[in-house]
Amino acid sequence: SAFRDVRKARPSDASRAYLGLGENTPIGNATPGASRTRAALEAGDKCQWSPNIWSNPIKADELREAATRFGGASKVLTGNEFTDAAIMGLDDLSDYRILHFATHGLVTAPQPECPPRPALLTSFDVADGSDGLLSFAEIFGLRIDADLVILSACDTAGSATVGATREAGVTSGGEFALDGLVRAFVGAGGRTVLASHWPVPDDFNATGRLISGLFAGDGAETAGALKSSQLALMDDADTSHPFYWSAFAVVGDGAARLGR
Repeated sequence: SAFRDVRKARPSDASRAYLGLGENTPIGNATPGASRTRAALEAGDKCQWSPNIWSNPIKADELREAATRFGGASKVLTGNEFTDAAIMGLDDLSDYRILHFATHGLVTAPQPECPPRPALLTSFDVADGSDGLLSFAEIFGLRIDADLVILSACDTAGSATVGATREAGVTSGGEFALDGLVRAFVGAGGRTVLASHWPVPDDFNATGRLISGLFAGDGAETAGALKSSQLALMDDADTSHPFYWSAFAVVGDGAARLGR
């Protein structure tokens, strides 16, 4: 029923084309957010993430490259503008037809005995209450009007737990296709989500090239654009193995167009 509803949804009424979000600010030992997380670890809370995961932000190159294709109808938010509180506070979030996140996805668990709580990694900012994670419930509570949400991150189609979904008021599971962060963004108002089914590689800039290839042709269908980009990586000896090009899948209406 969720797939049916997404396919029947009207196209976005958003007035702007593209919003890119990513490249979190790395945290140091003296950063209050890092200290708070480390204190939780030292206190024995093994279900907190280590501060080290914020130390290797994904560069915003693919966001800026995509933004150039849409000119003045685009915007890119990085660093201290890319916190969970800042994203939830954006009053123009629903003005964009394409939302593109280039950051780390956390859908497993810090320790085997901990429940997975899907989230996207963001910057810390104690002043605005940011904890460095845009959680399932926070995403579900966003109000977006996007034809396409791109999650250029690891394992973003991974399943959520009952606890994580109930925090957002969802009581039923989405199984394997419509779950985790995909389900959260569909619940927030996204029609089609491009997500990954396993940790995506940094080698040979494979993921950046794959995502950038989506925008190589104006007005292409989302699924067709993904296929063309995958074929380009497949034809390169360095990235021909499926590990490099087949993690991403279109969830929703693959015929939706990536127009300006």
